[in-house]
Amino acid sequence: MSARVFVYDPTSSDHLSKVRGVGRYLQVLKEALPDGYFSNDLSKASDYDVLINPFVNVLANPVISRRYADKQIAVIHDLIPLKYPEHFPSGLRGNVSLFLNRQALKQYDVVVTDSDASKKDIMNLLKAPHEKIEIIFPALPKMFVTKTNIEKPQEPYCIYVGDATWNKNLVRMAHAVMLADVQCVIVGNVFASVEDLNHPWQKELKEFLTLTKNGPHFIFPGYVSDQELLSLYQKAFCNILVSHNEGFGYSFFEAASQGLPSVLSDIPVFKETAGNSAVFVDHTDEESIADGIQTLMKDTKTRAQIVGKLKQRVRLVSPEVFQKNLLKLF
Repeated sequence: MSARVFVYDPTSSDHLSKVRGVGRYLQVLKEALPDGYFSNDLSKASDYDVLINPFVNVLANPVISRRYADKQIAVIHDLIPLKYPEHFPSGLRGNVSLFLNRQALKQYDVVVTDSDASKKDIMNLLKAPHEKIEIIFPALPKMFVTKTNIEKPQEPYCIYVGDATWNKNLVRMAHAVMLADVQCVIVGNVFASVEDLNHPWQKELKEFLTLTKNGPHFIFPGYVSDQELLSLYQKAFCNILVSHNEGFGYSFFEAASQGLPSVLSDIPVFKETAGNSAVFVDHTDEESIADGIQTLMKDTKTRAQIVGKLKQRVRLVSPEVFQKNLLKLF
């Protein structure tokens, strides 16, 4: 029997995961591994397979805790909840799951992560040896590779795309948007389908929604298709991602693929991923964020310099580079 790539795919049994980060990562895996076998039934894995778990959640019971295949690869995108337990209380169940996941990591031959920043966290918080961890930037979906020219709207707007957890710094971002007196389109299914705003992990989101409710500066389209997202990026004047911490910062590359510059936090992970092709701001200072937004709206020289650098950065997340780096692991 010949070897194959077996990818654990939770989206077949968990509909919500299709519109979360795991759904996006599985999308690019399917494009990079067209001959791969995607299933949530681990009993179908064989001793000849390379098994990939594309989304290890260390605060949930481990999906893989024994040997199913000849080679097993774990993907850990970030450990932000472990870094900031005061904002992401895990409780007894989460702590038990964390213990079990530390043990389960021994069943993997390689741990793949998105950035050097995340690699350091995996080494420090999970005690994984550095030689076991490989950094592979995630790819953009192929449809993001082609840029088309779309007429800009008369009323310029900035855009935020992502989740609503504490590390996203949404409340301070909202104050900065109002200070800059611009409109901001907030994209994310989480903003349209909030289940429990009293959950400790939703404290930042609750404050953000209270602050922005019915406000003239904010537009909430909710979940949008990839084609609609492309159009929103193409019509915006800047992307905003002023997080306290990130494992990667996917929206920077999505926006960059469409020639859209970003306002980013001046933190190590964004210097690693974006290089010098963004406006970097103090994410703890609303005025600094607002100034960054205004710079990309009004300073045509600075904007042109940054836009000119984006194409080179996007090459780091091309489907071809992602596929090449994955195949090296096999």
